[in-house]
Parts: sequence; C-alpha cells; structure tokens
Amino acid sequence: MDIEEALSLHLSKFTTAPFLFIGSGFSKRYLDTENWEGLINKFCELVPQGFSYYRSTSNGKWDVAAQMIAEDFHQIWWNDERYLESRNEFQEYATNKYSALKIEISKYLKNKEYEYGVNEQNDTELNCLKEAVIDGIITTNWDTLLEQIFSKDDMTTYIGQKKLLFSNNLGVNEIYKIHGCSTEPDSLVLTHDDYEEFTSRNAYLASKLLTIFVEHPVIFIGYSISDANIIQILESITACLDSSNIGNLKDRLIFVERARGANDFFQESTMTINGLTIPITKVVTDHFDKVYRPLTTIKRKFSTKKLRQMKNEMYELVKHNDPKGKIKVINFMEGEENNDKVEFVVGFGMDHFAEQIEGIIESSDKLKPSKIRHSSLGYTTYSRKDLLEEIIADNDTYSYDYDELLKSTLPEKLKTDQRLPVNRFIRFSSIKDMNDLDYKIIKKKNLKLNDFLTKQQQREKSALSFDWQFNSVREVYDGYNNLEEKFFYIAILNESKIDLTELREILLENLHLVDSTDLIGTNLRRLFRIYDYLAFGRLIIIRSRKYTLKKYCPQKFKGIFSEKHLSIRG
Repeated sequence: MDIEEALSLHLSKFTTAPFLFIGSGFSKRYLDTENWEGLINKFCELVPQGFSYYRSTSNGKWDVAAQMIAEDFHQIWWNDERYLESRNEFQEYATNKYSALKIEISKYLKNKEYEYGVNEQNDTELNCLKEAVIDGIITTNWDTLLEQIFSKDDMTTYIGQKKLLFSNNLGVNEIYKIHGCSTEPDSLVLTHDDYEEFTSRNAYLASKLLTIFVEHPVIFIGYSISDANIIQILESITACLDSSNIGNLKDRLIFVERARGANDFFQESTMTINGLTIPITKVVTDHFDKVYRPLTTIKRKFSTKKLRQMKNEMYELVKHNDPKGKIKVINFMEGEENNDKVEFVVGFGMDHFAEQIEGIIESSDKLKPSKIRHSSLGYTTYSRKDLLEEIIADNDTYSYDYDELLKSTLPEKLKTDQRLPVNRFIRFSSIKDMNDLDYKIIKKKNLKLNDFLTKQQQREKSALSFDWQFNSVREVYDGYNNLEEKFFYIAILNESKIDLTELREILLENLHLVDSTDLIGTNLRRLFRIYDYLAFGRLIIIRSRKYTLKKYCPQKFKGIFSEKHLSIRG
C-alpha cells in the first residue's frame, strides 16, 4: 500500500476533517526561508557584533540571542539614518525595546512570496493543498505564505495567543498563528521574554488546543518530532490527560517528515511526553502532494461557509438568552403560529416537517425561499465530475437547480477548484442580473478562449512556423498516440475547426479521467472549459435592419435569420 492510499484509509476512521499544524520546514520548502539559527545569523548584520558573539554568549539558545540582538539594535534603529524610512512607516508598532528588530524581520518576511513556475513539484503540491478539505491550521510561522495559499474567503486568521483565546473562533476554516505574524510586528514571539510570556499562558492555550486534538486528526508538517515548540505544546496538552484517557489521541497525531532520498513509508510509532507514551503515525516522503491529495477527497455534507454560519448562529444562541432574533427554535409537536420574526431555520428530519417549514416561510416577513434547504440531504456539495458531466449534458436536460448552483455551490467550489466552467449554468439559469452573482463566477464568465491556454499553447497557436496537418477535433484525437498530447493539441485548434459535436463525444468518452491529477487530467479539464465557452459563453451580435440583439449560445439562432442579416463576432 502506498502512502497516499494508506493516509486516505487512515483519515477515513474519523468523522471530522483534519487540522494542519505547520512549522518552519513548510516555509523553508516553499519560500526558502531560514530556520531559527539562519535567521539569527542573517539579522546579526544589523548590529556591530557578529554571529559567533551572540551564539556563544547565549549558549546557542536562539531566543536569548534574539533578545540580545534586539536590545543592541534598539538604539541603532532609532538613530541611524538608514532606518529613517522604517521609522516613519512603522514607529507606531514600536512599543518596546524589542520592537525595532521585530519590525525589520516582519518587513523581510512580508516580501517573501511563493513564485509559481520555478519548481514544478512545489507547484503541484500547493495546488493540491489549495483543494484540501481541512477544518483549520495551527502554525508557529510568521510569514504570510498560508494567506497566499488560502484567501480571506477560504480562511479566517487569528494572530497571536490572545486573539485565539478571546475571539469567537468556530473551529472551521481558521488559521491560528500562535507565535504572531509579520503583518503585526509586535505580535512576534521572538525573544526570551516573549517565550516566557507565551509559556505563562500555555495552560489557557492548551485548553483550546486540547479540544482540537481530541476531536480532529492533526497533521504536523514542517516540524521535527523533537521540535521544542511541539514538545512544549504536547506537554501542556498531555498535562490535562492521564494514562487512562491518553487513548483519546490514538491515531490522531500524524507527523509528516521528508524522506531525504529514502523510500516513502507510513508507519505507526510512539513518542514519550510527560512520562506518557503517545501513539503517533509517521508519514515519510519527499513528495508532499501524496500527503495533500488524500485531503482533497474528504467529503463534507455542508460547505465550510455554511458550517461557519451555522456554528456562529448556534454559538450566539447558546451564549445569549436572546441571540438578536437570529434563530427560531420551534417545537412542531406543540405547534407555533407567530413566525413573522423568524430569520433562520435549522431543521432536523426536514422531510418529516416539510409542510410546517413551508408554513413558517409563508408567514414570516423576513424569510425568503433562498434561506431554506428543502431536501433530505440538505446542502449538497457536488463533485467536480458531477459539474463537468452536467456541462456536456443535452441542452434540454437539467440535473440540478442552476440558480442554486450559482448562488451556493459554485462560489464554494471555485475557492478550491478555480478552473470550473460556469457558462452553461449562467445560460440556463433564471438569474438575469450578473451583479447578483459571486465575483468569482463573474470573473470566470468574462474569460475568453485564449485565457484557457497555457503560455506554451498560446505560443504554439500563434507561431507562424506552426504548419499543422490537422483540421478537426477528431483528426487531432486520432493523430496523437497518448491522451496528454491529444487533449493538449485539441485546445490549440482554431475556433473555426472545433466541431462541438466531436468535442462533446470525446469529453463523454473520457469523463472518467476528469479527476486525474496528472497532465492528462489538467489538459482534459481545459477542454471542458473550452467546450463550455464555445457552446454557452460566446457573446454574438445579431444585426438586422431594424434591431441589434446580443445573445449567448449562437446555435440557438442558427437558421432564424438569413445570412445577409447576420454579423457574428466572437
């Protein structure tokens, strides 16, 4: 069994999505940032004494060395003309003698961004990670790589220990930056004093993390098992447990380590914390997409956006006697007639009470039909394959409610699957005002044929020296030996040579490959976008002597007007 299959099987034991616990090795891998020692060495350049001085004086304790550098740099930063620009921009963040160093470190890290196209393996890994189904991330990193990977719509970020402790965090799609973030320089846990303060609050942090650790699988990425930060946190958590309930952590702690040239392996192991033996799982590989990919296959009954909304509303209901009228709890068995103030309905066994729920909607002046999910399944997140299969369905066949897809499903899916086609759903929906659509859908709607192609495809398509013998979709498909090339070269056919009937037949024939993670899958999914655009997305202008019509899907108007009355522009 390979590690991808083994991890998928392992995660299937749990009913909750994983949390990721991300450390400095993650940033080293994708941003090439320094470890603790390397960072100290780099910022010794700001002070007169060299690295060897601080290393020896601190006895190799890097938080102590950081505090010494910060104290020595304090006066330099406030008086040296080299830092005038920094002072003017960031002096509001300078609250103590350690702030200057934190500001310069933050400036350095804020400029670190992941660059696609440099490392193909890393590109593949991060593309997989973007599609991962997780409940949240805990990290000790200061950089903003996670914010680059996951947008604000995908993840809510809590910076620092205090915000994690005192905010209404919901445990769904959240990033907890427990050692601070470079966007808030004074939040960095950098110096010995910072770590002392962090440790003094550890009992409170541990109580928050303990809930996560006993309810979710936790995957550690970018840490060594012997990492001091992890040991300290696990010590705090296990202090709340004893030998009789340490089993609550069984199978939940998963450590990912680099193979460094060795073979991949997946194995059960143990570590000892506070005299307790904790069962852990070790995954060793140099290809982290094998770790991220199983996370993309986890199924949710509700979208993360809907889960956050429901948990927030429930939290308010429990926390306050009157949650501002947001939720109405109704006992159908006893009956209730005053429904005019109901704003949000939560139903369990909705089919059984469908008539009562419909009655609430009709009698409420605030509820709208869009606020209820009337189905035995509730909210359903359709798979990529479901949606792509619908794109090539017959034009008079609709398997789903397209209005609902556009309002609820696609905005969520496009966060992690950014290349889904949308034109068919817009074309056959009842939504007339494009401003009513999510901005991500509008952005996809505005794409043109050339936008679907890679740079290489664009170059080959436009190259004057590109002398090609193929003149149709079927000729290209039959003329190449492997599927990767077939799909690649169909995409660069001139629009006039793409027969939609031929293209649809090929898409139907290869539908089972749409979830492939290799270039076959990538190139095939591009053809679905091209088909969707050509069949449903092109804007044409139909001119006659009396009027001009702008319409989508030109096939609908073929033969209606004579050729002399038609002027069609893509």
